[in-house]
Amino acid sequence: MIRTQPFTEKGRDDFLALYRDCLRHYGIAPATPEEEERILSLLASGRHMSCLMAYDGTQPAGFATWALTFPAGAGIALYMKEIFVAEAARGRGVGRALLAGLVSIAEQEGCTRFDWQTDGDNLAAQTFYAAIGAPGKDKRSFRVMAADFSAFRARLG
Repeated sequence: MIRTQPFTEKGRDDFLALYRDCLRHYGIAPATPEEEERILSLLASGRHMSCLMAYDGTQPAGFATWALTFPAGAGIALYMKEIFVAEAARGRGVGRALLAGLVSIAEQEGCTRFDWQTDGDNLAAQTFYAAIGAPGKDKRSFRVMAADFSAFRARLG
């Protein structure tokens, strides 16, 4: 049975295991212990970002990170930054449960919409979203990495 719940301090070890697995999945170097503590602190405080955890029985199975943002028309949107399902839990309804949980949060928050993006080369995610009938929107993403902040700011004048 898949269940979802908001991140709590009690689930910090579960989150860290999934977060580390997520970074490995995307071929990203591990976060430093200091960065992991910063992320956990922000999640616990409810500042800037939130996390919905998924469990298959007692096993951590996935997470979705989100925040409220605007404008979304004349209202507020729930924006999902990341959804990750542990490899062993894929195909068991974890992604669907996380999305359903976020839709419920968006309703509770009075959001006018629920937004997310996927990388253009993430065919597995795109196939999943198409299979569940998620309507796509053509958008283009832009990203400035921290190492480039100064050069980018300089180009801004």
